[in-house]
Amino acid sequence: MGAGNTVKVMCDRKGWRVEVAHAGGVRRYRYGSESQARYFAAVFELGPSVLPPKNHARRRREPRLALPNEVSFGEAWLHE
Repeated sequence: MGAGNTVKVMCDRKGWRVEVAHAGGVRRYRYGSESQARYFAAVFELGPSVLPPKNHARRRREPRLALPNEVSFGEAWLHE
């Protein structure tokens, strides 16, 4: 990395992302919070010699199964 790189922090409906534009193209990274995105944007601004690989894993689209709502033996007296 060197001079001429631009780093942008953006928020969209999916969360926070950082775009790093360099001579080889643009890399996009997603983060769960604004503080994580701003931290890594600062790291990318320093100009690391190698960018981390993109994570191509897909997130689950279907809703997660609900936890069973069973009353344990110790808390049964609370529901009486």
